[in-house]
Amino acid sequence: MTSRRPQILIGSTDADYYLLLVHILEAEGYDVTLGSGVEEIVHLACETPVDAVLLDCRSGETLAPEACLRLKQEPQTVGIMTVALVGPGAEGRFIDLLKAGIDENFIRPVAPSKLLEFLRDRVLFQPGSHRWSGDGRFLTYAGIELDTVRHSVRRFGISIHLGPIEFRLLQFLMENREQACSRAQLIEAGWPERRYVEIKTVNVHVGRLRKALNVSGGSDVIRTIRSSGYMMDASCPGNSNPTADRHDEEADG
Repeated sequence: MTSRRPQILIGSTDADYYLLLVHILEAEGYDVTLGSGVEEIVHLACETPVDAVLLDCRSGETLAPEACLRLKQEPQTVGIMTVALVGPGAEGRFIDLLKAGIDENFIRPVAPSKLLEFLRDRVLFQPGSHRWSGDGRFLTYAGIELDTVRHSVRRFGISIHLGPIEFRLLQFLMENREQACSRAQLIEAGWPERRYVEIKTVNVHVGRLRKALNVSGGSDVIRTIRSSGYMMDASCPGNSNPTADRHDEEADG
């Protein structure tokens, strides 16, 4: 069993524009599928694990609003994020798109970095999103994918190399996501041989873990609970101060 790549479904009648989006998205680790008609888009969204639908909205075409309306009417697809990429001359479709239930609109040309940032932060890896495989092998949260068998970690498709202690700490935090974990609990998880470990040592290893996870460009999801411990919490970006560990060391020392 392997962890699937995030799946984007593109609805468009323009092959060249589709290929441009494929180039942008696949370079960031996404799998991309094309639907060139309303029925095909709805069918693909129902039959495959789609994370987001990008609808090419063009002047003279009704594909985007009609496809969005159908997606929002189907119980299997109503929760999928739909994004309209509105081309020149199609601005008049805004009302139709809003009535259809579109979640977001972008006016073309849109900077690839802006689109990718939106997909990363608000669609594919929403705060609080997580999953496990049936056998408990995979843990996923806020774009982080941890394979407990292969001892591998990826974030937003980028491989992250962790030492054994950092890996065990990350696994424990992900298993107890959005719950405060005391340093005593983290010592037990990170150092199973139960040897004596200072509080400052825990802070150092959590700092290393933070740094490794942030290499992929994502927000800091490890929140410092002052004088207590840490929490894996993607809903509170910015709560983790880069100097928090140093301050905790001073307070606890």
